[in-house]
Amino acid sequence: MNDELLLTCYRQISGILGDRSEPWESVKLIEQYRRYWRPKKVNVVLLAESHVFTSDDDRSCRLKRRDELPGCPLSYARFVYCLAYGEQTLTAEGNHPSSAHGTPQFWKILYSCINEVDSKVSFSPILKSGTRLSSKRIKNKIDLLVELKNRGIWLVDASIIALYNKGVKPANELFNEVIRTSWNNYTKQLILDAQPNHVIVVGKGVAKNIESSLSSLVGSNNYTVIPQPQAHLPSEEHLSNFNKYNSICLANQTK
Repeated sequence: MNDELLLTCYRQISGILGDRSEPWESVKLIEQYRRYWRPKKVNVVLLAESHVFTSDDDRSCRLKRRDELPGCPLSYARFVYCLAYGEQTLTAEGNHPSSAHGTPQFWKILYSCINEVDSKVSFSPILKSGTRLSSKRIKNKIDLLVELKNRGIWLVDASIIALYNKGVKPANELFNEVIRTSWNNYTKQLILDAQPNHVIVVGKGVAKNIESSLSSLVGSNNYTVIPQPQAHLPSEEHLSNFNKYNSICLANQTK
């Protein structure tokens, strides 16, 4: 995929969102993170809604360079692939964005893709509540992302532009239009080029907008819709959903 196609899609969505639009430079940065963590062979795509709005000020925060991650972007983004999102020790000179608590719910999804989950305690290695020493927790997160890449598991957002700004997303009609516009003009081609064995759609809000097209693209047996981890569901159902990620990813490893 090229930046020209991404920019064209961005301009179309900006025409929908107007002054609510995220800066182009932030969309480009998010894509750089996504490309950095793209596996050579994509086995499973996790298709989520979007990242969180990343402002010009957010991007101006620089990250500490990690020797074990050569070439990884060094600008801050409110995106799970940016390790500093939620980890204050990873920004340089203590210059960390405010209200940047990270996205523990998506770390749980990523963790469950390659680990069986017995209870909420299972997530301890990648959560502050379970591993208080930041250096150990960050190492666990890096190891997790590296292993996901090695196993061909890749996170993609249906919308190239942030839908959430300060915890608020657009009205349903606008939300649906942005998802469909992004899917039809960029993300669908991204999935087509990746040729995954299976796609896991994270959230029914995404599914209702792209499911028909996705089914035609990958086949009706090659995708699964799982509710978002913050959905109002019994804890037992959430646990079952986390283990679905594990079983699907395990079943779709390329030998």
